[in-house]
Amino acid sequence: ASYQTVLNYSEMAAYHCHKFNMAHKGEADTLQVGDEVYTKVAGRNWYAFLFLSPLRRKLTSYHCSPERDERAATTALKEAIRTIPKSTQEVTTVTDGLSSYVPAVHYINRTENMKLLHKQVIGLQNLDTESETYRPFKQMIERLNRTFRFHTNPASGFKEANGLISITTLFATHYNFLRPHEALNFEVPCPLDQLKNIATLQGKWAKILHIAASLT
Repeated sequence: ASYQTVLNYSEMAAYHCHKFNMAHKGEADTLQVGDEVYTKVAGRNWYAFLFLSPLRRKLTSYHCSPERDERAATTALKEAIRTIPKSTQEVTTVTDGLSSYVPAVHYINRTENMKLLHKQVIGLQNLDTESETYRPFKQMIERLNRTFRFHTNPASGFKEANGLISITTLFATHYNFLRPHEALNFEVPCPLDQLKNIATLQGKWAKILHIAASLT
């Protein structure tokens, strides 16, 4: 298959996998850590906002944007907390010092029925108590970022945003449902009964696409 054919298949698969990711990620934890990864789209920087649930090493949110602004941060953060039980009173989110997260947290605290606590890890050294306490969680999302870059760097950037959005969506599917994690005793972050008896990775992808295509 040609390079363009592979891209076309990826975009079609990503459309269905996004619905699958949203429907099957399960409950999120009351601690969320987020960060942004940049890559090139048509010669300019775009950003993938990623949020991770440290307890299950689960990717709870992904959002691609040409800006690192309040709207992008809010969109990513709202998805990260969407499946936290409604009875939860407090949620802690850990980020770097990007200023866009501050108004995003304020907005969510005004509009959602829960209190969102915001912890910032600043710089590379622990110069304050908050950075020292929460840096281990920030290091988790940085390892996730390196894994993400490993999959996106071979593309050397994208000609259009659909390429970045597609590979980010498929990365989330692979990371949550197909990639065993050492910290989870080599289980996947989001185990599904429908995939347990399928031996090959290709077969699991086919099953995911079959399930995803049936979602409305």
